[in-house]
Amino acid sequence: MTRSARPEIHLFEPSGYAGVFQHACRLGQLLGESGRHVVLHTGHEHEKVRIDGVDLCPCSWWPRDRRGGARRPSAIARRFVCRTLPHLHAAVPPGAVLHVQGIAAAGALTLLALSVGRFRDRLVVYSPHDTFSRRGRVDGALLRLALRVPHEVIVYSHADVEVLRRRGLEGHCSPLVQLVPAASDDERLAWRNEWRAGTDVSVVLFAGCIRPEKRLDVLVESARQWPANRRLAVVGEDRGGWAHCAELAHAHGVDVVARVGFLELGEFAAAISAADLVVLPYDKASQSGVLAVARQLRTPTVAANVGGLRELASRTFRAGDPHDLNRAIDAQLACAVAPDPTLDEDLAVTMHLLAYGQPA
Repeated sequence: MTRSARPEIHLFEPSGYAGVFQHACRLGQLLGESGRHVVLHTGHEHEKVRIDGVDLCPCSWWPRDRRGGARRPSAIARRFVCRTLPHLHAAVPPGAVLHVQGIAAAGALTLLALSVGRFRDRLVVYSPHDTFSRRGRVDGALLRLALRVPHEVIVYSHADVEVLRRRGLEGHCSPLVQLVPAASDDERLAWRNEWRAGTDVSVVLFAGCIRPEKRLDVLVESARQWPANRRLAVVGEDRGGWAHCAELAHAHGVDVVARVGFLELGEFAAAISAADLVVLPYDKASQSGVLAVARQLRTPTVAANVGGLRELASRTFRAGDPHDLNRAIDAQLACAVAPDPTLDEDLAVTMHLLAYGQPA
């Protein structure tokens, strides 16, 4: 392909909210600061963010309200095919880069976006964010097929590079950059007050989507053995895992202070900043935006030793083992060493430009 030295870069993240969107925003910012023309195509109800140097195009109909039930996914898919894909085809010029960010974009919608992107001499790049599917075998097969469509694949952990290699594919590995607003003292204090946590109380926080495979139940089991001056807090949107964990906590007399629901980025970052420790007890993961945010905010972390989590966590434990989780929590709280907040954003830009075939 014959390309100009600095063709336009079009990032496509269809939802407009949560971790992958916030990653796309920060990536766009960094690429814009490097002198590139960047357009971020995203959801029509996107989070209110300020991303200087990036053209924001709300071309994807992706309602954040999930009360539509079974009709919501079909309505999203219909408008995606009839409106968003034709718009992308027209808006992304020949020779440009189209970088598709995986969200619910394992599956058919991502496969369509990548396939349409291959027309008109565009360079198509895909970041799956998860190299596995949460939606069953058919969706998993579509994801594996989607990984073979783009010219380049970018992942955010060395563990995922190995997953790709086992499938006969190559991928670029980049640090996971996130948009992280600074939290004020008042915002941190508001969270500590909500958690009923004075200076003598250590807050252990579970943050992010509450899905069954994220194993909040393991953290609840762990909390049964905690001392009186340790508090379990939960913030995040319920994706089918909260009811069981709430019942388990009630049955075992575990005091959980929870705010269950979607949090805007500023509130979410303030909660992570206010906690003494963030725990990710997941069964399965490629990487974690929560870990990346916590690292940037200098909040220590404990994570299960699965996937790419071990590459960013302050300390790890055997997945599914509440006793080993307690060992890791005790050790990390006693250590009280904050992680190095330096996410190598320069390296992230370099790796992306390498995948785009552009000079750094």
